[in-house]
Amino acid sequence: MTNKEYVSRRDALLQEQAPYIVMSKNELIAEGENFYNIRGVPVMVTPNVQNRLDQLIGLSPRQREGVKQAYGNDVVMNLRNSFAMANCVARPKKFALIANAAESIVDGIVPLDEEAIPMRSFFDVVEILADKYSFEVDQLQGSARAAYGIIVRLMPIYPQHDAPFNNDEFVTNGLYLKWNLGEIELGNYYLRLVCTNGQMQLSENSLERVHRIDDKKITEIINSSNNPKLITRNWHSFKQALVTANNTPASLSEVYSGKNLLLRHGAPEDLAEQLMPYSRLIEMYGTKGLHVPPKQAKSDINMYDLFNRLTDFASHNQLWEQTDNRSSSLMQQSMQLLLRKRDIQTYYDIFS
Repeated sequence: MTNKEYVSRRDALLQEQAPYIVMSKNELIAEGENFYNIRGVPVMVTPNVQNRLDQLIGLSPRQREGVKQAYGNDVVMNLRNSFAMANCVARPKKFALIANAAESIVDGIVPLDEEAIPMRSFFDVVEILADKYSFEVDQLQGSARAAYGIIVRLMPIYPQHDAPFNNDEFVTNGLYLKWNLGEIELGNYYLRLVCTNGQMQLSENSLERVHRIDDKKITEIINSSNNPKLITRNWHSFKQALVTANNTPASLSEVYSGKNLLLRHGAPEDLAEQLMPYSRLIEMYGTKGLHVPPKQAKSDINMYDLFNRLTDFASHNQLWEQTDNRSSSLMQQSMQLLLRKRDIQTYYDIFS
């Protein structure tokens, strides 16, 4: 992304950003299902926002439905107002309601640990950090809808490279910043350039989160971005996990975890089984008369191969659009599986 493209996209997001209001729980006045009086103005909220508001005041779906069935909507409305007042001191005390002005409805909500962070302040942090430590904006993704947030990835002008294995090279010192109204998150990422299945991959590690913007917090987040010891430690942990995975067979339990990740992200059952053949492996053990805990049963898949199958699907499948956020979600959860303590012990093994 060129600087001109970044500025154009930034300005468009700032121009298009949705209006929002910051409120305390004791300001909520329910007037009906999905309707509130907000500082004297009648406002309609979506069912999703209504559910989130109920969660914030401590009203569970089971309680709500029970009262509704027994006493009707008016009593539910009164219960909401009572819960809002009773729970006004519990955190989070404040939240931001985000309006869809075109449809005259509130369709977003962000809990606030401290204060709302304006989008403009987020971009100020991005630009201060990039200028101070010689980064360029590589990607800018997000929505002017403050509930959905923005992510900016910064590529160092002088990237550092490392290769845990031949033909598997990473840039190790990229940074990212994520924003929604309640938080800015700073972290470093590893960009996988060349590997056994030709994919590129982002692996993110959080370094710092701030929930308000002032001079002290800006200094904290800028200083965290220049902490080479922490970034190096994160990279060494990740690199060691790759080496361990390359020398470790996956257990049946780990194959199941991989298959479950694929299914949760929308992969068809037959494709998930093809990539992570858990059912086939269970059947093979059953044929041999072995019914053992999955953590103690060895598969015929190397753990590093399992990781690569997941990340290859995340980056190369034909089921999702290129911008589908399931891709980055599967990447990150695959990394969490990689970093988990391996099921290294004495295996039952039908393959030796």
